[in-house]
Amino acid sequence: MKQNDITIRPLKLSDISAVMALHRELGWNPAFKADGSTLKQRLEALAGEENALLLVAERKKHVVGYIHGEIVTYLLFAGREMLVSELFVMEAARGKGVGKALIGAIETEAVKHKCFRISVLNSRERDSYKRGFYPALGYRERTETANFVKRLDWG
Repeated sequence: MKQNDITIRPLKLSDISAVMALHRELGWNPAFKADGSTLKQRLEALAGEENALLLVAERKKHVVGYIHGEIVTYLLFAGREMLVSELFVMEAARGKGVGKALIGAIETEAVKHKCFRISVLNSRERDSYKRGFYPALGYRERTETANFVKRLDWG
């Protein structure tokens, strides 16, 4: 998919170093080892999962962003949901349509996979939340739902 000078395509294993560079720019995740091996292993594993969707945004043959969606099936709903857990854009590429193009591509994939909705995880501390990125694209923050997590340390 091409929009303006942005190309959206599936992540290839050769893109992993570019995604790792993007994570370094963002300050990594505390769960990742300093050498990036944890992130690399996770990306390699996700790239082969059936319900995972990893897309990258390229501008002038350089990866400038990526999105990770996961198809989740619910028993109580008549269909599946596309859960977007990560959308990262290089700082220099922000405000230039990259994030919007990545969301558009994941929406297209969600329709293709017959998902009944898209859900996005976004920290209220992130700049994208503060700027109202998702509401500007038609997403509604669910105030009626509590999101609970419990960490499982299994190894």
